[in-house]
Amino acid sequence: MKDVVIYIKEQIKYLPLIIRMSKYNTKNNYQNFMLGRIWQYANPIIMATFYYIVFGFIFKRSLGATEVPYLPWMLVGMSIWSLTNGTILQSLNSIVSQLNLSSTFNFPVSISPSITFVGNIVEMLVILFVAIIVGMVHGYGPSMYLFQLIYYFIAIIAFTVSYSLLNATLTILFRDYSQIVKSVSRIGMFISGVMINLQSNSVPIFVRKLVLLNPFYYLIEGMRDSLFSRNWFYDKLPATLFFWMLTIFILFLGTHLFYKYQESFRDFL
Repeated sequence: MKDVVIYIKEQIKYLPLIIRMSKYNTKNNYQNFMLGRIWQYANPIIMATFYYIVFGFIFKRSLGATEVPYLPWMLVGMSIWSLTNGTILQSLNSIVSQLNLSSTFNFPVSISPSITFVGNIVEMLVILFVAIIVGMVHGYGPSMYLFQLIYYFIAIIAFTVSYSLLNATLTILFRDYSQIVKSVSRIGMFISGVMINLQSNSVPIFVRKLVLLNPFYYLIEGMRDSLFSRNWFYDKLPATLFFWMLTIFILFLGTHLFYKYQESFRDFL
């Protein structure tokens, strides 16, 4: 519990630095391109268009959304997946890359995954904004369900940052771990319901039940429920309890390993 408290205090104390460093990293990534940061907004839209053509037209529509039109349904899934999975993958080596810099400028390296998370928020918001506009065109306007977007965004932060810290720490302790995470993430999009409706009748019933344990699926479906006025988060109490139990476990394990081996990180490199 002590490690968790220390970790949370560091994230709050250095939040202004986290925001500044995420802005700097984003600017640095696009400074050599003629269009600059325009690519930060164009890339997710291009990617979403490609997947819409592939899964919305080439594959059977029976694998798409049910009562909600496929395009906004898919875009919501893509927005959350780009933020969560993108942060997790980019954070694998975040502690390694920030280790020397943290010593020079005297800030805790524990904020490294948070910097990556903040840097990916813009891409998520771009896709989510398009999804909302398209949804409104199809008749899905504002409703009371939108208030639970606050709850799901808190859940996204808690899970993504906690899992990223754990992965970044394990990557230092066991260098091959990053390759395992990258390999698993290649199929993660399909088992998280980003492109395919995993509750469709064409999907085996055991898969429909098993996927409810996937935290990515929980977050994606929760955002869809909020935007398309389908369910409140407390209507899925078993899934909600499991998600938070898993997230808290990951947070405790990640902070424990991080602070236990923090002084020895350089010895593992």
